[in-house]
Amino acid sequence: MRFRSALRICACLAALSGLSLPADAAQAAQEEETIARDVITITAGRAPGAGLLDRPVSRLTRADLDAGGQSDLGRALALNPAFAGSEFNDDPGTQNNTSGTAAVNLRGLGLGASLVLLNGQRQTITSVAADDGSTFVDMNALVPSIAIERVEILKDGASPLHGSDALAGVINVITRDRFEGLELRVEGRLPDNFGGAGNSMELAVMGGRSFGNWRHMGAISVRRTDGVEGFETGFIPGTGLSALGQPGAYYIQAPGGGFALVNPDGSPIPVLDQDCAAAGGLPLVTGAATAFGDPGFCQLDFGQFFSLIPDETRINAFSALSADLGEAQLTVRAGLAHTDLSRGNSPSLPALSFPTIPAANPGNYFGQDVTWLGRPQGVSAGAARRSFEHLTWRLDGELTAPFSAFARQWEGRIAAGWSANRLDATITDAVADRLDLALNGLGGPACPAGALPGAQGCLWFNPFGSGGLVTDPSDPRYNDPALLGWLIQEDQRRSDASLGSLDASATAPALFEAPGGPASLALGAQIRRERLSVEHGDLFNDDAFLFIVGGPNFSGSRTVSALFAETLIPVSGRTRVQAALRYETLEAFSSLDPKLSIAHDLTHAVTVSAGWSRSFRAPSLHQQISATTSLQSLNTGASSTFLPVRTVGAADLGPERADTFTAGAALAAAGWSTRLDLWRIEVDNLVVRESAQAILIAASDGAGGFNDPRVEVSPAGDVTLVRAAYVNAPSVTTQGLDLTLARAPVETAWGAFGFGAEGVYVERYDFTDPVLNQTISAAGNRNFTNAARSLPRLRATAFADWASGPWSARVQARHIAAYDNDEAPGGRIGAWTVGDVQAGWRGETAGRGFEVTLGALNVTNEAAPFVPTPLGYDTKVHDARGRVFYLRLAVTG
Repeated sequence: MRFRSALRICACLAALSGLSLPADAAQAAQEEETIARDVITITAGRAPGAGLLDRPVSRLTRADLDAGGQSDLGRALALNPAFAGSEFNDDPGTQNNTSGTAAVNLRGLGLGASLVLLNGQRQTITSVAADDGSTFVDMNALVPSIAIERVEILKDGASPLHGSDALAGVINVITRDRFEGLELRVEGRLPDNFGGAGNSMELAVMGGRSFGNWRHMGAISVRRTDGVEGFETGFIPGTGLSALGQPGAYYIQAPGGGFALVNPDGSPIPVLDQDCAAAGGLPLVTGAATAFGDPGFCQLDFGQFFSLIPDETRINAFSALSADLGEAQLTVRAGLAHTDLSRGNSPSLPALSFPTIPAANPGNYFGQDVTWLGRPQGVSAGAARRSFEHLTWRLDGELTAPFSAFARQWEGRIAAGWSANRLDATITDAVADRLDLALNGLGGPACPAGALPGAQGCLWFNPFGSGGLVTDPSDPRYNDPALLGWLIQEDQRRSDASLGSLDASATAPALFEAPGGPASLALGAQIRRERLSVEHGDLFNDDAFLFIVGGPNFSGSRTVSALFAETLIPVSGRTRVQAALRYETLEAFSSLDPKLSIAHDLTHAVTVSAGWSRSFRAPSLHQQISATTSLQSLNTGASSTFLPVRTVGAADLGPERADTFTAGAALAAAGWSTRLDLWRIEVDNLVVRESAQAILIAASDGAGGFNDPRVEVSPAGDVTLVRAAYVNAPSVTTQGLDLTLARAPVETAWGAFGFGAEGVYVERYDFTDPVLNQTISAAGNRNFTNAARSLPRLRATAFADWASGPWSARVQARHIAAYDNDEAPGGRIGAWTVGDVQAGWRGETAGRGFEVTLGALNVTNEAAPFVPTPLGYDTKVHDARGRVFYLRLAVTG
């Protein structure tokens, strides 16, 4: 049966009240009575009366997060089966400016396609974008993990409820605002594959106290992580090889023009530097020796300089002040997050200007002009370091109070929030015109205008092998450190984003009496103000850098306003209908988004449901106004290399729009709970950055050249820059199945046993690539050659719990199915199944509670499946740390 037909049938079944199946006479007598249920508020709807079984909502409690064993919320969600293509590992190859953040990707529809709320209120997005242009809420910048009460995940289109960005769903983090007492946690983690590197320590403390009708809670956590460099692993060295290494290779220029050595098609033949190996390069000989030396390239293994785990210090603080003011309740919250991070980069970046080295250069042993294929510094220089400092702060408050109007009782709510994010990040690169001057003997900070090469304080830069081998300052081939300090400069980026919001709503729990009970209504309005600005130094603004080129500063702001209404009507004692409508207007466009869903109780324990909603996501400010250059690992032939990709925002981008269809069945009885959901999401006008790899593929002329003006090449035909744009892709259609199963602990003579499982199968993800102009089946694919993200078809987890007296234990398995690697046609990325174990003891003495937890992630040390790309694994899917031991100590009182 086709999936669409199955959805429609399930929806019809849910709507038919005649399908109630009484289990006995007593139950039959209750068929028209309203079934008492827990109410979900804010996340899945503001109008009360729905139950936990009515909608596709997952809950992760604080105990669930602890039992899962992950170090933070971002990683826990990224490894949840419903998420795919998240960014939770640091990757210098695909995260130019987002190191230190964590971004999750619900349904694989993009990092910004799910709305992240904190206690029902929006949080600012990061001031930087991912390499594909996505902006997102940094999960690392919310609150200390110790302050999280639970996380609710609505896996349904939710723009009618919450507005833009809720295309795939909503993640609502709810804090422990009314905690009283003191809780102290100390946790240490140690991967056992890196000789002691990669360890982390975290100290977290939370305290709360009541003062009459007032309560105050505060929490702070400090985490320090010791980094792991590529050369400290057994799998990264050799995965990132660049043909443009140091000292490099050369095209020999012919005296009358052109090149002295050429292939039959006229393309030049590179000649390997004679001192490549002696200077630390990796020779790659491609043919028989020539009169100028061996043909080939002097490669650099840049992957060994990348950080698998960066050095990081992270501080999170959160405080909540609440009060009962008669029938009104007031809550004011404040938060701060600071991340200071350093990671390794290649010693220097390639000289994609492919400059000419004159015969007069003292290191030029060819005796004639040559075109250089290399980079200024190599292995002997060691890793360059990039620093990232993220600062996020937040202040919000809400006041709720009952009131009477129109002969009805209402619950009023006013909420206001302001949050901001700032990033200071650095990157080093050679200055292009300074390199040209230095290659011609006019380099250095003391070289005056009009001087002769190599005279009057002017210095030569020698990129040949002798430049790294000669240590005598009197030798004309010697590279003076002052020259290198003048040649290689640092750009510091400062970016700022902020969000201010004001919400007002009124909810009537009993607007009128419906056949099944009181119908509820929620009405409200919202206004938001978003700002974004990015500033660089003068060299970057002048496009002066050799490899990263540069770009302009940019800034912008916009105002968003919305009106919404939602009702929940019990049309019978067993059937509830939810309807919602939201009108949201941005400065360039508006959107009217409806939602309709129905839930029906087949029995007292079984509920079936179905729903349809229309959602939208506005293009981010970054996608509208930015002008950025990022470095990407791209294939231009038989090998991959890092190339700059320049992307400029488009003010006329339209919003993404989606129709979401869901149908599900849920059971909760006698300790069992299970839920099966079918879902289908049809997205039009998905905003994507054109895939630079797809541009290269489409532009290839089949003979090593490119026939697209977006691909810039040197006179020798080497790619120097790829220009991409943000566009509205025609469509995405994805559908699949979610299944969860859990059994509450069962008491036995050997203790209490419980278990649970969750799995998501992506049956379809059809994506129309705007560059290749073809529809791609992205499900079960890495999607390196298009604008989608890695998307294994099946992800699943299962666990078993045991508890007896003060002792407890959990055994857990996590599985990710194999998927195709389109970077290497016919390639396959293997399945990955790992097991986790955890054991704990709890005790109490002198009025204080004590807890000791010992665990191991990936206890059998299963290696992440190999992918022939920098770092050697798919950072968006797997975890390459191997086995990680952790010990957690907690004291409460």
